[in-house]
Amino acid sequence: MECWDITENPTDEIYRKLIHVLCEHSDTFYFVTRKELTYNQDILEQFKPHTLEVYQTKEWANTTTKGPAATVFVMESNEITCRLLKHHANTLYDWVAPKLPEDLTFKKNNFAWFSCTTHEEYSGFSIRSNYYKEIMCTIEGLKIQQVE
Repeated sequence: MECWDITENPTDEIYRKLIHVLCEHSDTFYFVTRKELTYNQDILEQFKPHTLEVYQTKEWANTTTKGPAATVFVMESNEITCRLLKHHANTLYDWVAPKLPEDLTFKKNNFAWFSCTTHEEYSGFSIRSNYYKEIMCTIEGLKIQQVE
């Protein structure tokens, strides 16, 4: 497996291309809310019809919390949710409280091939095949670096 970090926050058109590719090649994605933070409830409501699962956990991609459990919202990756992701943010790291939920993670066949830890401004790909490596590399303007 290869790991690739995003080295510069994708903004505007690069962000929209990234989200399009992630949605198109994923079955699901999730984001997280934390009990101690506030979020725009109207935005969460817009995703509600596409929610597949909601659960509490202290561990999710790249994060383990010692505080209260977080709420994970697992979403269907489809045209509507893709549009919502593009509409509510202009950069990847806009996905942070108090407006938006955090830590977007995209999955294909139950494998997290893209994850983001918003507060730390960390994001990257876990690539298991050349097919997904080629997909990742088609995102023009995306700054990535392979992790050795």
